[in-house]
Amino acid sequence: MVAIALYALLTLFSVAMAIYDFVSGQALFGILFILSAAIFVVLLLIKGNAAFGTGIKFDGNDLQLKSWANDFLPYDVNGGILSDLIPAKTKITTIPVEEITTVLIGTKEFVKRNATNAGKKLIKALFPYEHSSSKLKKNMLNALDLLYIETTDEDCSFMCIHDYDPADVTKILKELYNQNPNIIIRVNNREYKQHIAKLQKAED
Repeated sequence: MVAIALYALLTLFSVAMAIYDFVSGQALFGILFILSAAIFVVLLLIKGNAAFGTGIKFDGNDLQLKSWANDFLPYDVNGGILSDLIPAKTKITTIPVEEITTVLIGTKEFVKRNATNAGKKLIKALFPYEHSSSKLKKNMLNALDLLYIETTDEDCSFMCIHDYDPADVTKILKELYNQNPNIIIRVNNREYKQHIAKLQKAED
């Protein structure tokens, strides 16, 4: 939220300075500030997309995942030189609760170790990141928490839940388990383990 506010202020400042420079007859500086404003707008869109573009909902019957179309990052990873400045599109995946067999939460390596053959889809999606020439993208991916779900048809769905509130996600896990006690849930994130333990203690 701080970054979003900062980019918004910088955008407004750049626009104000561009207007001032054009009025003052300094067209070159005005153009530079317009370019700066455009960059800050794109960064604002990316940050906004990261904060508000995705989500997890459960309506009692279906689990709905709203994730980025590229599965992991809030910007386009296949858009060429300026791809890091292009906000990613989103997609929605709906999964009936009775079809869910396994839920994993953790790093990509944890998920890869605990997934079944259905995880081949995840491995394929991770390939361009793990073999990217960008160390930044590799490091970002290594630090992300993923939500991974396997279903009875041996398919899987996954999305990045980095910076999600563990308490909110854990409540959804509890609702899923209440509807389908056969679901296997595994996590390797300390915060999620703590929230799951609190829920289990409250039930006892």
